[in-house]
Amino acid sequence: MKRTKKTEPYVGQKIYVETALYLGHGLDDFEGGLATISQVTDEKYYIGVKIKERPGTTYNWKYLLEGQEEWKKRFGKNKAHPIPDDRPEFNRWD
Repeated sequence: MKRTKKTEPYVGQKIYVETALYLGHGLDDFEGGLATISQVTDEKYYIGVKIKERPGTTYNWKYLLEGQEEWKKRFGKNKAHPIPDDRPEFNRWD
């Protein structure tokens, strides 16, 4: 992807992210929606983006850009947030 000012991520930018559900580690379940970029990193093969709502997770910027229209329709104004499932049967990864 050609990098331009229009496609460059920046701290404070609002971006949609998708939902992530884990069968073996429900404590990490996360509901997608509108999120705020907290950090931008220039990785070896991609631009990495971290969001305030999910510390410790890095997203591929190009992948996020490709999903924006779909996720905007799906989530609307809903904000991204953790939805941990602490039931033992869904938390077997150690």
